[in-house]
Amino acid sequence: MLKINEDIYCGIFDSTIWRKGQTKSVTRKVERYEIELFHTDCGVSHVDGNAYPVRRGMLICAKPGQLRYSDFPVRCNFIHIHLSENIDRDILSVLDSMPTCTYIENDDRLEALVDTFNKLGSCFINSSDDQIDTVRINALFTDILYRCLRACENSEERSGARPVNWIVQKTYGYIKKNYSSDCSLNALAEAVNVSPNHLQAVFTKNVGITPSKYVTVMRVEKAKKLLMSGEKSLLEIALETGFCSQSHFTKVFKEQTGKTPSLYQKELLEKY
Repeated sequence: MLKINEDIYCGIFDSTIWRKGQTKSVTRKVERYEIELFHTDCGVSHVDGNAYPVRRGMLICAKPGQLRYSDFPVRCNFIHIHLSENIDRDILSVLDSMPTCTYIENDDRLEALVDTFNKLGSCFINSSDDQIDTVRINALFTDILYRCLRACENSEERSGARPVNWIVQKTYGYIKKNYSSDCSLNALAEAVNVSPNHLQAVFTKNVGITPSKYVTVMRVEKAKKLLMSGEKSLLEIALETGFCSQSHFTKVFKEQTGKTPSLYQKELLEKY
């Protein structure tokens, strides 16, 4: 039976909080099994030279010995499993069999997995060393492995484990550097040297959203960081993140987050 914190621990990682101001994590060699379930459509996870654009429902299973880093922002539930004598060989076999990356498209399956991750996280927060907590955490962990396996067995979802098309990688790199300027479909296509229609089709197939939608998500996430600092006006933030006006920025931000920039900033400052 896995021991809490010694063999397994979990939580939620949010780069806008734990890596505030950073645009990427350091490249590191994975020392334990790392299962991550992502919440938002932004960022990129790099594992052994392959780039996986992050979107809600992306499941990463990194294995010991792999090299990885992330382009921020990212937010995910995580479980880390240490290699120890307590880990059953069947668990290791399951972890080794899981693809590095899976995109879970089935909403019901995704919501059930998110709920189980959250239950496991809640157990860790309120856990003690007694046997009941240990048994419950082990049961939830086993349930998560089962649900992950079910997701990976689906051929359509498993296809997400393929390295991203070079067109997507080049487009992502251009957006990352130029998100505040002209990132129309035509501008992106010209930068990548393909036709707009081809770019639209390839990017959407690999990432799950259109290039324009990805640009919007990137701009809103950058705006969140600027709102968090509280050092610039809404107009300054709007122009710095590529919006044509403050009103347009407010409209798009509310569509993406459900809150106006002013309300988002107010709640953020009150929280911290």
